[in-house]
Amino acid sequence: MSKIKLLDEDLINKIAAGEVIERPASVVKELIENSLDAGATRINIEIKDSGKKLIKISDNGSGMSSEDAKKSIIRHATSKISNVDDLFAIQTLGFRGEALASIAAVSKMSIITKQNNELEAFNFVVEGGKEISFGALGAETGTTIEIVDIFFNTPARKKFLKTDSVELRHIVDIVLRYALINENVSFRLKHDKHELLNSPAVENDRNNLASIYGTNLAKELLEVNYQDDLVKITGFIAKPFAARNDKNQQHLFVNKRWIRNEDITKAVYEGYHSLLFVGKHPVYVLNLDINPLKIDVNVHPAKTEIKIEQKKEIYDSVLKAVRGTLEKHNLIPVMDINIEEQLTFGTAKKENAEKNVKYRFESSKQEVLDIKKVNHSTSIDDFEEESHSTPEEEVFISKQKEENKIENLKLPAMKVLGQIHKTFFVAETEGGALFIDQHVVQERILYEKFMGQLMNKKVAVQELLQGEVMEFSPAEKIYLIDNLKKLHQLGFLLEEFGGNSFVLKTVPSLFGKLQPKDLLFTVIDKLKEGKSKLEEIQEEIITRMACRASVKAGDTMTIPEIQKLLEELSNCKLPYTCPHGRAVLIKVPVDELEKKFKRK
Repeated sequence: MSKIKLLDEDLINKIAAGEVIERPASVVKELIENSLDAGATRINIEIKDSGKKLIKISDNGSGMSSEDAKKSIIRHATSKISNVDDLFAIQTLGFRGEALASIAAVSKMSIITKQNNELEAFNFVVEGGKEISFGALGAETGTTIEIVDIFFNTPARKKFLKTDSVELRHIVDIVLRYALINENVSFRLKHDKHELLNSPAVENDRNNLASIYGTNLAKELLEVNYQDDLVKITGFIAKPFAARNDKNQQHLFVNKRWIRNEDITKAVYEGYHSLLFVGKHPVYVLNLDINPLKIDVNVHPAKTEIKIEQKKEIYDSVLKAVRGTLEKHNLIPVMDINIEEQLTFGTAKKENAEKNVKYRFESSKQEVLDIKKVNHSTSIDDFEEESHSTPEEEVFISKQKEENKIENLKLPAMKVLGQIHKTFFVAETEGGALFIDQHVVQERILYEKFMGQLMNKKVAVQELLQGEVMEFSPAEKIYLIDNLKKLHQLGFLLEEFGGNSFVLKTVPSLFGKLQPKDLLFTVIDKLKEGKSKLEEIQEEIITRMACRASVKAGDTMTIPEIQKLLEELSNCKLPYTCPHGRAVLIKVPVDELEKKFKRK
């Protein structure tokens, strides 16, 4: 007797529902996608008990005929594809014809739908996948679907639901994603009669983001607009100093479908390369328009993962889009004193604060400045107000005024006032004052110079007058022998000297102020951390060498030395952060100072 049996349709639908409908948020996602495919410009979502008791979604889309409404709960019945070729050129969010059938199989569902050319709406009631009733009633054009008691007939699955707050958060996330990418659609979400989200239809994407995330973040977003032969990339990325400790505000879409894709996400992070502080994550909302023939969205039941045919090329395009956007904008953070006060207000003062002061005020010991040698040929007519500078005040202009256009802005014109606490430069600039970290300035300069030399395979080296003989452990010797060629490309020429000894002949000239042995041991220390190939960690090594070779807090600098550093900084591609992501410059607007001194 045969042991293999054909499953009945009811059981098949429940199994399919397990793949498509994992939780109430899955229902919300599928129904919103159907509303968008139907051309809706208004979508209202109402839920009760975190979606377990009720999920009601109403739209003003095209609606369905009575015949189509009945067919919609039959598995694999769809209006969106008709043959195999359509499956490889998906233009809609839904296409498999599984969603409504799966939802109907595990809930009590009613569909009220009306097309524009019909006089009456059609009401269709289903329970556990079985038709209960149908008939005509009055309603507006569009579709309203009510889902009551989800998983009422599959109690085992109900047990696997998380807490109410977790399930509710998943629903909010789903609605938020579609609100972010559909600025011309109005979304409203209510939970137990409390409004959680109200995103009206707006004219542009930035206004849409402001309505969802608030105006403060929206103002710090940079618009991305990139196109090549393979992809068009649009959306927004936040400035590096607006990065967050979490990834909750990262949204990636392909053809307006929210997706997860590690390769594209890595490309975004690589675009921010050396601009993000350790442990910080960028904020972005990006949509990639890709030819549907070049992607496969049919690889995951929830359609949140896709395969991209030209993966490497798309990665490069995203990297260029993000990097290019960051390079053409001013990324100097502006300090808001009011916000700083709010963040620190009410905190207890430390006892014996005088003992814990990091930087103490001391009279200036600046004795090096020679006024006769200072070049005052550069004017400071970039300032709107008349300048009353004395001969002792130095002027630094990062670019000539006619070249200093907004789209190519790097450093603003500034008047260097001096060094404070042997750690920071202070400069006057249009609209306020700049505070500049001297260590971070040189760190960025050395990092970019060396990376440029490395990329061009022209690392400048300094030959040691007398080679340094260095002893290594047997394990360190293995690391060195495996990476001798790569070390040479980095500027370290090593020759075996017998046993575990090597002679160091050259070091990178940019880092020549460091002791040769210290430089090489910096490299060895990174190799010891477990990465087997130098290529994988060469940037970490360069970052560390740049850090160690840079001027430190506590080092006295003359104004000519400050001038020279700032001139070199202005030639950097991204002169706003050190390679670790710390800010190089911070601007305090004069408006904030006036508020502080109650002049406003």
